[in-house]
Amino acid sequence: MTTRKAKLGRKIESDILKVLRDSKTPISTRDIALKIGRAWHSVQGHCLRLQLAGKILGYRISNLNVWEIKK
Repeated sequence: MTTRKAKLGRKIESDILKVLRDSKTPISTRDIALKIGRAWHSVQGHCLRLQLAGKILGYRISNLNVWEIKK
């Protein structure tokens, strides 16, 4: 991964974490994407990466992926 891509990835992940910290309830991938102005697929990938790192929790409600900060 180039330095430029790595910086963008960290920016997206920090934006996701900020949105999740500000939310009192779990939030869907789509809503996160709309709030930070990124594509759904990109947000989904970064959320999965953050989940693997143990920073957020993710689960499915019906057909939605929802995320929240790990407490």
